[in-house]
Amino acid sequence: MSETVRGESKGNYAFVSLGCPKNLVDSEKMLGTLALDGYTLVPEPEGSDFVIVNTCGFIESARAESRSVIDEMIELKRSGQTGGLIVAGCLPERLGGSLLKERPEIDHVVGVFGRDEIHRVADHLIGNAREQRELFRPAPITAQQDRGRLRITPKHFAYLKISEGCDRTCTFCAIPGMRGRSTAGSAEACWCRIGTRARSRGRGGRR
Repeated sequence: MSETVRGESKGNYAFVSLGCPKNLVDSEKMLGTLALDGYTLVPEPEGSDFVIVNTCGFIESARAESRSVIDEMIELKRSGQTGGLIVAGCLPERLGGSLLKERPEIDHVVGVFGRDEIHRVADHLIGNAREQRELFRPAPITAQQDRGRLRITPKHFAYLKISEGCDRTCTFCAIPGMRGRSTAGSAEACWCRIGTRARSRGRGGRR
């Protein structure tokens, strides 16, 4: 990650997290990555440099909610109340680059497995770079690391992702297509992360 002068922000952004607890863990990981890279989270999209929407793409009602929130952010962008829009998560993972054709006002799309590079996408947006508007990475064969999250749950609980994806490619289910084949961390790694979460409780929550 790039270095910034202490106290200097690369830009401010608002974040909308939709969907399941696994998606919330991904949101917290992106928030932590952006914070470490010098970006400042703000509570409202109005007046922000850009907005990130981490979407759900599972069932039709979830996809409709994601599109509705995206459209709200597009309206804010059109009216000059935010500078840009990044759409991440399961909806772009499911739809691919067609989401940009469907809603060209979106500046960048990031698939599920591109979450750890969200700061580079933000850099592109802040720098007004119009190339490479899509970031998709193949599903990993081992579980992604979730260290460095900026927790947004209440202090008394935190989510722990112990597995990802599914090996059952049922025709009615989109999970393998969005989240890849089944991966899981070791039992030892899970217990270590549980201990870290417990120790961090009440200490600001970034773990």
